[in-house]
Amino acid sequence: VYFSISIILINTLGLIIASLGTANLRKGMLEFLRTPAVYALMFAVIFNLGGWELPMPLKRTITTLSEAAIPTMLVLLGVQLFHSQAIARKGVLLLATGMKLGLAPLLALPIAALFGLNGAAFQAGISSSAMPTAVLMGVVATEYDAEPSFVTLAITLTTLLSPLTLTPI
Repeated sequence: VYFSISIILINTLGLIIASLGTANLRKGMLEFLRTPAVYALMFAVIFNLGGWELPMPLKRTITTLSEAAIPTMLVLLGVQLFHSQAIARKGVLLLATGMKLGLAPLLALPIAALFGLNGAAFQAGISSSAMPTAVLMGVVATEYDAEPSFVTLAITLTTLLSPLTLTPI
């Protein structure tokens, strides 16, 4: 649920916000219609509610592609890191890192309680909120020229520091 909501927010509100640097609000709001993840999510919901299954060849193809997603994103992060430039606002980078690794799990505590999560579901919700910034953010920042160097460094810094925050959580 956390992942699905995150993907929906990234591919709707995130794209609108990212595109506002180079486009007007109307164009930004339509931008998410170009995103395959929105259609994939709609089809997933329809198939799930209908109790349908994909044909085996299509299911194998999607499974193979999904298994390649993480390695592909890591290579993409490496390329983005190679091309990133020094940023002037190091304080903002540290603030963003602190918010992602420290503030987000603190905000997740009352939200998890509000939803009545306990046990493993509670732990998974809090842990998910404390994960490093998603590599997908680098893709969005690059696509919309929304300070990709800053975002790449934020991804890298949160990834490097996350063992220090995830371990106690």
